[in-house]
Amino acid sequence: MNPYEIIGTVSMILAVAGVWLNNRKLRSCFYLWLVSNSLSAILHGQAGMWSLLIRDMIFFGLAIEGLNKWGKKKTERENP
Repeated sequence: MNPYEIIGTVSMILAVAGVWLNNRKLRSCFYLWLVSNSLSAILHGQAGMWSLLIRDMIFFGLAIEGLNKWGKKKTERENP
């Protein structure tokens, strides 16, 4: 297995684990997605897959937003 396949496999495993954690409403899912999206972005950028790189960057931003929103107290989320 070459390094790109290893990075791609690790990224996929982290993304799936992130969904699993999200289904259990655990905030740590966002940390896995940050790493997974970063790894995918590196691979897609090196391969010249620009639309996928942009998608990875958008998902990275959404993971940061999720961390921020889930980090707030419940009353802060309900009363913007």
